Amino acid sequence: MTEISKENRVNISKMNYKWRLIIILFIVLTLWGLVHLVYNNRRQPEPQLGLSDKIKISVHYEALCPDSKYFIIHQLLPLYKKIPEHISLDLIPYGKAKTIESEDSITFQCQHDEIECYANKIHACAIDLVQDPLVQLSYVACMIKNNQNPDGIGKTCAEIYDLDFTPILLCAKGQKGSLLLKGHGERTHALNPPVHFIPTVEFNNSQNLKPLKLILKNLKEAVCGVFKIKPKGCDSD
Repeated sequence: MTEISKENRVNISKMNYKWRLIIILFIVLTLWGLVHLVYNNRRQPEPQLGLSDKIKISVHYEALCPDSKYFIIHQLLPLYKKIPEHISLDLIPYGKAKTIESEDSITFQCQHDEIECYANKIHACAIDLVQDPLVQLSYVACMIKNNQNPDGIGKTCAEIYDLDFTPILLCAKGQKGSLLLKGHGERTHALNPPVHFIPTVEFNNSQNLKPLKLILKNLKEAVCGVFKIKPKGCDSD
């Protein structure tokens, strides 16, 4: 039997190494392709809305969440003022809370303690009672600036927007406020995929039309991008 020379062994080793690299590269590319395919299939096709259409923006937020505060004040409210006829608002104050029911009571555990649960109730009652969407959103944005004193800021913001704070307060302190917040909790817990970041924002009842990262960074770009022809307010700063 002819002995393989040292030089041939080296050449064979190099060839085996190249083939291993080729196989590894093929596997990596195949896996990447599968991931990309699954992701694209999971993402729903972006709607192309007309100028007569509205996009529903559902915001799952918390009254004492800094990211919720920033999004509502600096993203949602300014954009809504620009294109109110193209946005249907849907505000859901609850976040990463927990609803605890007994035979005669409904209580809540919130991410930022009891004061947030109470502030969430005031938000929920205001959303239920204030019918004008711009006033509703403006009131929520006003309150979320300083929700550490829910009663105080709630009354102050009601005076700013010429609202009667008494029915909002009675709602928040009564059974209705608890039932409203419970309802927001049921909606939040039903999200698929589940909440992992607050605020979580849906477009037309879906988390898959636009990435949350884009929505939170540039809501205007995310919203205006779903219209065939951009609404007039999309062109202004």
